[in-house]
Amino acid sequence: MVRPNKLISYLLWLSLNVYGLAAFAGTDTSPEPFVFADKHDVALGTNVNSNSLVIKGIDTATPISITGGKFSINGSAFKADNATVNKGQSVRVQLTAAATYSTSTEAVLTIGDVSDVFSVTTRAASGDKTPDSFSFADQSKVALNAKLISNPISVHGLDGKATLSITGGKYSLDGGAFKATPTQISNGKTVRVQQTAAATFYTTTDTVLTIGTLSDTFSATTLEGSDRSPDPFNFTDQRNAELASVVTSNTITIAGIDAPTAITVTGGKYAINGGAFTQESGMVTKGNTVAVRLSTASTYASISNVVLNVGGILDVFSVQTKPITENFFARAAAGGDPLFRSEHFLGPSNCAVCHNGLSDSSNKDVSIETDWSSTMMANASRDPFWRAKVRSELKRNPQLAAVINDKCTRCHAPMANFESKTYNETQAIFDGGFLNQDHLRHNEALGGVSCTVCHQIQNAPNLGTLSSFGGGYEIEKSNTNTDLDPRPRLIYGPFDNLTPDPMVVAVGYEPTFSPHIKTSKHCATCHNLKTPFVDQFGKVLSTTPESEFPEQMVYTEWERSTYATPGNLKNCQTCHMSRANGVAISNRPSAIPLRDGFAMHEFVGANKLLLDIFNNNKPQLGVLANNFAETIEKTQAMLNRAASITPLNPSLGADNVLTFSLKIDSKTGHKLPTSYPSRRVILHVTVKDAQNNVVFESGKANANGSVVGVDADTDGTRFEPHYELITSPEQVQVYEAVMQNNENQVTYT
Repeated sequence: MVRPNKLISYLLWLSLNVYGLAAFAGTDTSPEPFVFADKHDVALGTNVNSNSLVIKGIDTATPISITGGKFSINGSAFKADNATVNKGQSVRVQLTAAATYSTSTEAVLTIGDVSDVFSVTTRAASGDKTPDSFSFADQSKVALNAKLISNPISVHGLDGKATLSITGGKYSLDGGAFKATPTQISNGKTVRVQQTAAATFYTTTDTVLTIGTLSDTFSATTLEGSDRSPDPFNFTDQRNAELASVVTSNTITIAGIDAPTAITVTGGKYAINGGAFTQESGMVTKGNTVAVRLSTASTYASISNVVLNVGGILDVFSVQTKPITENFFARAAAGGDPLFRSEHFLGPSNCAVCHNGLSDSSNKDVSIETDWSSTMMANASRDPFWRAKVRSELKRNPQLAAVINDKCTRCHAPMANFESKTYNETQAIFDGGFLNQDHLRHNEALGGVSCTVCHQIQNAPNLGTLSSFGGGYEIEKSNTNTDLDPRPRLIYGPFDNLTPDPMVVAVGYEPTFSPHIKTSKHCATCHNLKTPFVDQFGKVLSTTPESEFPEQMVYTEWERSTYATPGNLKNCQTCHMSRANGVAISNRPSAIPLRDGFAMHEFVGANKLLLDIFNNNKPQLGVLANNFAETIEKTQAMLNRAASITPLNPSLGADNVLTFSLKIDSKTGHKLPTSYPSRRVILHVTVKDAQNNVVFESGKANANGSVVGVDADTDGTRFEPHYELITSPEQVQVYEAVMQNNENQVTYT
């Protein structure tokens, strides 16, 4: 018989052993299967973490190990040492992606007796042949004929391999032998270049290393010599120059020196290597080119001189204005004050203080006001053709004087138009109006389409729509209840990261980044124009803006061209404002950053005729600019590339008749011609025999500008039709806009 206390002890012992056996028999170190999500298209050489797994199916600490990577438990540091993991803990795997493209690496994680592979595949090579930028440190004051080795540069940023080539020296890869033959190079390589210094004093030699699409130059300059007396140089004097014009000399090349030499100028300015003109003293070296520039006298048959001094050697550039002739009948006209300040605008010379004297990375002069001053936009209100046309419209329809004066000054004298409307002043162009030098808004009118017009046009919701056309731009108005609005006016530009304070302090405008300034719809405000039209009795027939006459629709033409499509986008500014790189957009403060993609304010178009008239009649038209020669040259270049002509299928028949077709491809982003409907494109075709004699000609221009065979040039009621086949000199292919009135007759008004 068992005593009660013994029985209790026995049962307790039995219970403990049963439960102990249960615990021993239930130990589980085999987790539920787990899966890592493989990763693809990852960057080379990067550490990549897997998805996080929560461990299930075990009930005791279980061994964990890894090959090919590291693991982390519950967010701890990644490690590769064996360890144990418990149920409910989270695990991630990390491995390093391959250093080559399209390559897989794997890490195998094992927990108990269960494993899975985490695989990472690097991205495919994209073919990028442009490495990260690299730079060689130039060397100076080196010995003549010295062997020079550059600082090392490391190659990064390539996708795959790229071609390495060199000019003017040799290269070494990873400390190997120097050689000059091109080779293939990949990331991680170290490159040095070698060159031999010049054999003459103060001479620079260049070695250019190119990797893929990127190059840099290693330059070395030898010691200075002692000869600072150049060879004599000569400028070619000029005669018959325009009055009050700027004339530039021929270019001379500095020779005979072997050290930097002082250069000074008296009576004008000079430019080195095509850079900006200056009157400050400077230094030149052998091989530099120099030109001088002066302003001619404002009187006839007068001589102006500029003296250039290089190291004590001097020459004079002399320019004489043309003699008095009997050909000038119009009296001199006032040009306006380009330094004016009005309630909303500044004259262009205010802007020139900071925005002239600019140059690009090649030291080319890209001064904003200088380029602008000789454009049609700068001289919009001086345009004698515009003045004559407005005068004729006023004489035909005096009852519409208010409409005509307003419509025609919105874009030809926009500052005068805006100020006069803002302050409820009478608008008139002639007879004591804007063009009278005593008029309150004369300076604003003569300022044309100036800096503070275009750059104050707001990015309004209607920009690029009908209500913004014909000068419907929006410019913020000052508080007209006070004499001075204390807020700076916003002036918009295409660059961001600006330092506005200097401009605010200087002129009261706050430079503000707004990309709309670079869009075609910004130009559309004046280059799409609809006007009311009348019948023969002067009654206005158009009743809505939509029904008005489309006098010029350049923007709409562009919208419907291939140049407006996203894949081939070229805005107005793309073609009419060429680009420059490395430009500080202001000459002050000195620390202003350099900008690429700077749009030169040359506004080149096709109106060479008016530019020639401006250039040849400056006093009579009140023209202030002296930069027409360059603008005219660029205009002619634009005309030359406006279209291409290709002869097709020439054939000489049995009857000795030559037949051929011509393919004309327009290169413009609008109609050719476009804008005001007085412009023509004439197809001038000449056929010559073996002796160079003209045997057929269509489209021959006469000395007075008329064209042989064009019906409209002898009868203003007619126009030249289009032809599929031309067989006579009296047939001329003419491309032009022809206006007709409400009675279907040709009209020019």
